[in-house]
Amino acid sequence: MMKRVGMIVAGVLLLFTQNAWAAGPAPSNLRQTGVFAGQPVLGWDAPAAVVSYYRVLVDGSQAYRPRVPSVKVDDLVKYCHVLRGHTYSISVQAVDPTGARSETSESLQVTVA
Repeated sequence: MMKRVGMIVAGVLLLFTQNAWAAGPAPSNLRQTGVFAGQPVLGWDAPAAVVSYYRVLVDGSQAYRPRVPSVKVDDLVKYCHVLRGHTYSISVQAVDPTGARSETSESLQVTVA
């Protein structure tokens, strides 16, 4: 019985490991690209892999899922419980057509006006 449980755990770990890395490297060069409604607009360079959408992470939790390599912080304020006057750590992951996530980008500290 223990051998069977060990094989199942190993299989789950292998599946998780493959899924976590299958989408390739993280989006790069996360930066402010402009301003909209008094809030920063963030952009990043897409990885070479096919991307279905991006996961915008605010303090490590998914907050938004744009299909393009940019996000308006104003949208995070409107739709994602991001509050004015607070500073957040924002990072990005790419998600491929199978649902596999890339590594997480470097984070950017953003203070919401």
